[in-house]
Amino acid sequence: MNIRFLTLLLLIVSLSGYALAGENEINVSSIAFNAPTQVEQTHNTSHDYVLQKVSLSGDYSYTRPGRSVSPRIVVHNQGEDDTAPGNVPVEAWLGDTFLIPVTAEFAPLKGGTSAMYTLRYMIPPDIPLLPDHLTLKIDPWNTRNEGGTGTNELTTLALVVIEDRSKSWDDF
Repeated sequence: MNIRFLTLLLLIVSLSGYALAGENEINVSSIAFNAPTQVEQTHNTSHDYVLQKVSLSGDYSYTRPGRSVSPRIVVHNQGEDDTAPGNVPVEAWLGDTFLIPVTAEFAPLKGGTSAMYTLRYMIPPDIPLLPDHLTLKIDPWNTRNEGGTGTNELTTLALVVIEDRSKSWDDF
C-alpha cells in the first residue's frame, strides 16, 4: 500500500512539474544565454618540452679526451607549467659515446615559455677519435612525467672533432 501511494505521489509531482514548465514557456525572455561548449581535450595537460635548437660555436668544435664541449640549447615548453620538483636533465652523446655531464640540466619552464641554456659535458678518455655529431635529449628517462609529443632529441649540424691527446695544445 505504501508503494502504490509513493508511486502515485511521484507521478503527481512529475506531472505538476511538467505543467509548470509549460507555463514558463509563455514568459520566455528575449535574452538568450549559451552555455560554453565543452571541448574534449585530446592532448595531455602536463608540460611538454620541445628541443628547438642545439648549436655549437662554428662549423666544427675541436676538443680532445678529458676536455669538454659546451652546446647551447633553446627549449620551449608547449604544455602547461612544469611543477615537478628539481631541474630537467639533459643527456648528450657523441655518436654512440655517452658524455659525462657537468652542467646538464635546466630549471623547469612555465607553460608557453622558451629559454636558452649553455650546457657542458666532459669527453670520456676512451672515446673514438672520429668526428661526430653531438646529440642531446631532454629528460631521456621521462622522470618528470612529461606529456605531449614534442621533439625531445636533436643533433647538432656542426661536427665535434676529437683530437689526439698526444698532441700538445701548442701544436694547433
